[in-house]
Amino acid sequence: MRVLFTTWASGAHLVPMVPLARALLEAGHQVRVAVPSECAAAVARTGLVPVQIGALPMAVVRPPDAARRPRGIWPTEWPVRPAALTPDQHGVLRACGDRQVRIAEAMAQGLVAFARCWQPELVVHDAGAYAGTVAAGALGVPAVGQLWGSAAVLRLDRQRLEGPPLPGYARLMRRYGADPAREPDLWLDPCPPSLALPSRARRLPVRFVPHDGTSPDETPSPYEARRAGARQEHPGRSGHPGRHTAASNGWRGPGGGPRCSGPVRVCAAWDDAGGPPDAVRAALWAAEARGVEVVRVGSAAEGRPPAGPLHRVLPGCRALLHQGGGAAVLAAAMAGVPQLVVAPRLEHQLNGARLARAGAGMYLPADALDPTRPGARAAGARLALDLFALLEQPSYAAAAYALRREALAMPGPDKAVKAVTRLVGPAV
Repeated sequence: MRVLFTTWASGAHLVPMVPLARALLEAGHQVRVAVPSECAAAVARTGLVPVQIGALPMAVVRPPDAARRPRGIWPTEWPVRPAALTPDQHGVLRACGDRQVRIAEAMAQGLVAFARCWQPELVVHDAGAYAGTVAAGALGVPAVGQLWGSAAVLRLDRQRLEGPPLPGYARLMRRYGADPAREPDLWLDPCPPSLALPSRARRLPVRFVPHDGTSPDETPSPYEARRAGARQEHPGRSGHPGRHTAASNGWRGPGGGPRCSGPVRVCAAWDDAGGPPDAVRAALWAAEARGVEVVRVGSAAEGRPPAGPLHRVLPGCRALLHQGGGAAVLAAAMAGVPQLVVAPRLEHQLNGARLARAGAGMYLPADALDPTRPGARAAGARLALDLFALLEQPSYAAAAYALRREALAMPGPDKAVKAVTRLVGPAV
């Protein structure tokens, strides 16, 4: 069987699709990954075969200002309560949906042209790559949507989230001979059930498989190698995520458990190129002043060498402070690590709220932080108190460890291979 994967961005959009693509290859199927030219190198680093379908103009990719820093209070679980949203809030979602449609328009010609040439029997696309559904509709083959860790199956391609397709999307579908009402036949969802919101969409839970963005022959990061050496020097240390304890600086494990050698370690991970807000930096400095070792990943490294891939760092940490992106949420869930989310965007806020509801973390919208210098110091002090609460109160570690068990119990990519091949037919 020939399977065409597609996404419009690397990073958190590409990574969730890699385990399924590899599992399909191992099962003897053919796989290609169609992406804009700027993503081809990232695909090649995974060991998969990229197909370049043109470039995306930056003006198309840039998210709407209102979506990058949403203001006001959004209703709890708003994706499943669209009637509770205000006209302004629906306007923010419409702007986000129109942006995804523009991305699909920029991708569709090259994607459909390659699909008609290669003739895949199945198209797998990330949740925001609407061009994948367009290509599947143009060829009359099944489409599978890959979610990336969002708490919701968010239908920004629909008017008011649950209505008819956006006008621009409907025109794009008709342009290529596809039914505007066409939807993915199946959604692959790596979000643990206790974090996921209900949906009428057909979903298959699939366990999150961490990935470095490299080929299958992955090497450990320098940080992981050091941590592995430390385990050999201290064979009595617990290797269970969420159960790591430390004593040299006065911290105890969940329930006030026995002390062990080594520092208390937390991880700070940030995706935005500009790095964390001043309040987050202040919270990390306060933690370090109290003897906590802060391991920085992504732009949170602030000019220092990053510690390594997040999933390799987390098993040695007692908490994660981050923005609430799906990949980070899932990596911490798999590691059994409590999470402090300072969320700048709507999906981040939704993920943070769901984590807090599950008792596995705390959450704060980023727009609640005072951007002034004195305000940032005060907000940083409050964030530091939240971080210390995650370290000191056993309930957070217990809930995070329960979330880990739930995530590990989800079916793996091999189950997803069977499910997606059944969509094509019994002959596959």
